Amino acid sequence: MARMLSEKPLSVTFVDNLSGGQITLEYNAPSTEDRIQYSNSIVARRGKKIEMFTGQARAKFGAKILCGIKDGDFVKGDGKALSSNAASPDYDPGWKEFITKYAPDVVQMLAMHVFENALSLAEVDEEDPT
Repeated sequence: MARMLSEKPLSVTFVDNLSGGQITLEYNAPSTEDRIQYSNSIVARRGKKIEMFTGQARAKFGAKILCGIKDGDFVKGDGKALSSNAASPDYDPGWKEFITKYAPDVVQMLAMHVFENALSLAEVDEEDPT
């Protein structure tokens, strides 16, 4: 499958071990500047100390690129479904705040996926010349 190079939102589906289901998130591809800021925000030197801010960086930048959730993947405490789709009867304009407050692991996993694990080495078949 080819990588999409456009302004359209992308999506990723994770297995949610807490609910036993799957969660699909939509996100905007980060800009080069976002990627640089993310990398620079993880570690800071304070005098002779090196401090790690991985969790904070993941939360901040995951929330920044998150632009939608799949209807039915999240339910609020009152039992009502949560939607990011303005045309949905379950739409809540504060959907992103709900996700960042009550599912920070989801936001951080999005950041890890996009900023840290976007590429991996491919297995090369030595016997296949193509």
